[in-house]
Amino acid sequence: MQLDEALKILNVKDDANIEEIEKRYQHLYKVNDKSVNGSFYLQAKVVRAKQRILLERGIDLKSYQEQIKSIEKPQS
Repeated sequence: MQLDEALKILNVKDDANIEEIEKRYQHLYKVNDKSVNGSFYLQAKVVRAKQRILLERGIDLKSYQEQIKSIEKPQS
Protein backbone atom coordinates (compact mmCIF):
# COMPACT_ATOMS: atom_id res chain seq x y z
CA MET A 1 0.00 0.00 0.00
CA GLN A 2 1.30 3.42 -0.90
CA LEU A 3 1.53 6.09 1.79
CA ASP A 4 -0.95 8.40 0.06
CA GLU A 5 -3.54 5.60 -0.03
CA ALA A 6 -2.98 4.89 3.68
CA LEU A 7 -3.47 8.57 4.52
CA LYS A 8 -6.68 8.68 2.49
CA ILE A 9 -8.06 5.55 4.14
CA LEU A 10 -7.55 6.98 7.63
CA ASN A 11 -8.46 10.47 6.40
CA VAL A 12 -5.40 12.08 7.99
CA LYS A 13 -2.74 14.43 6.69
CA ASP A 14 0.89 13.44 6.34
CA ASP A 15 1.79 15.48 9.43
CA ALA A 16 -1.00 14.05 11.64
CA ASN A 17 0.05 13.28 15.20
CA ILE A 18 -0.19 9.88 16.87
CA GLU A 19 -3.41 10.83 18.69
CA GLU A 20 -5.21 11.72 15.46
CA ILE A 21 -4.02 8.57 13.70
CA GLU A 22 -5.16 6.39 16.59
CA LYS A 23 -8.51 8.19 16.88
CA ARG A 24 -9.29 7.69 13.18
CA TYR A 25 -8.03 4.10 13.29
CA GLN A 26 -10.18 3.18 16.30
CA HIS A 27 -13.29 4.74 14.78
CA LEU A 28 -12.90 3.09 11.39
CA TYR A 29 -11.95 -0.26 12.91
CA LYS A 30 -15.07 -0.29 15.10
CA VAL A 31 -17.55 0.75 12.41
CA ASN A 32 -16.23 -1.97 10.10
CA ASP A 33 -16.43 -4.75 12.69
CA LYS A 34 -18.36 -7.84 11.55
CA SER A 35 -20.37 -7.80 14.78
CA VAL A 36 -22.03 -4.56 13.62
CA ASN A 37 -22.45 -5.83 10.04
CA GLY A 38 -19.26 -4.14 8.95
CA SER A 39 -16.82 -5.21 6.28
CA PHE A 40 -13.85 -7.38 7.19
CA TYR A 41 -12.20 -6.25 3.95
CA LEU A 42 -12.45 -2.58 4.94
CA GLN A 43 -11.37 -3.36 8.48
CA ALA A 44 -8.25 -5.04 7.10
CA LYS A 45 -7.55 -2.01 4.90
CA VAL A 46 -7.75 0.22 7.99
CA VAL A 47 -5.24 -1.99 9.84
CA ARG A 48 -2.85 -2.00 6.88
CA ALA A 49 -3.18 1.77 6.47
CA LYS A 50 -2.16 2.37 10.08
CA GLN A 51 0.74 -0.06 9.73
CA ARG A 52 1.92 1.70 6.57
CA ILE A 53 1.87 5.13 8.20
CA LEU A 54 3.81 3.81 11.20
CA LEU A 55 6.32 2.14 8.91
CA GLU A 56 6.84 5.39 7.00
CA ARG A 57 7.53 7.21 10.26
CA GLY A 58 9.93 4.53 11.45
CA ILE A 59 7.75 3.66 14.44
CA ASP A 60 7.70 0.04 15.49
CA LEU A 61 4.52 -1.43 16.96
CA LYS A 62 5.91 -1.75 20.49
CA SER A 63 6.94 1.90 20.76
CA TYR A 64 3.63 2.93 19.17
CA GLN A 65 1.67 1.00 21.80
CA GLU A 66 3.72 2.67 24.54
CA GLN A 67 2.95 6.09 23.07
CA ILE A 68 -0.77 5.28 22.96
CA LYS A 69 -0.73 4.10 26.58
CA SER A 70 0.92 7.34 27.66
CA ILE A 71 -1.76 9.33 25.80
CA GLU A 72 -4.61 7.32 27.35
CA LYS A 73 -3.22 7.60 30.90
CA PRO A 74 -2.77 11.24 31.89
CA GLN A 75 0.38 11.78 33.89
CA SER A 76 -0.21 13.16 37.39
